[in-house]
Amino acid sequence: MGKASTVSSWLCCPCRCLFCGLLSCIFSVVACVLVVVGLVAIALYLLFRPHLVHATAATADLAGFTLTPRTWILHYNLSVALSLRNPNTRIAIHYHSVIAEAYYQGQRFAHVDLPDVDQDTGETTVVPVVFTGEYPLEGGVAAAGFRKEAIELARFSVDLKLTAKMKLKVWAFRVPGPKPRIDCPLTIQRRNASAPPGAAPPEFHSTECRVWF
Repeated sequence: MGKASTVSSWLCCPCRCLFCGLLSCIFSVVACVLVVVGLVAIALYLLFRPHLVHATAATADLAGFTLTPRTWILHYNLSVALSLRNPNTRIAIHYHSVIAEAYYQGQRFAHVDLPDVDQDTGETTVVPVVFTGEYPLEGGVAAAGFRKEAIELARFSVDLKLTAKMKLKVWAFRVPGPKPRIDCPLTIQRRNASAPPGAAPPEFHSTECRVWF
């Protein structure tokens, strides 16, 4: 019995050594690849030093923003020109899966999918965002907030939020980038319903938006 086990162990030893050597080789290759990728990423960052995108709500027009009594149905017609600036001089940006959302009194009342955007180095792009439709506000607090703002010169506080995915273009290469989130707290005066057609919208001061990844 002892001789049989000794022979079996001798037969298994070469296979075991081969298997261990193969695993060791695979781990070494994977470790080298990770180190090289990390060094390349650090080198690219130091070389190009990417900067955050700058976002500004350049113009906004609240053509319609009314609340139906009792049912609290919010009817809205909101247009915003969102200005995006790429401050990088060596990195172009491709935005995709872009979604814009509008919030009032903490409630999301509208959202829209936007087309992809290609932005060259140092370029400023204006993205038009338009929301039209209706939404039932929930709770009397939101309705009370609407009535208060409607009395105070019809100036309404609306939050515009935008999310997207990025691809960064460096030379001929495209690599996945971070997922930006943009938040624009806006105060917009509603158009006067009695204004003649073609009249200019009320004055709106451009608003800087918060951007983070």
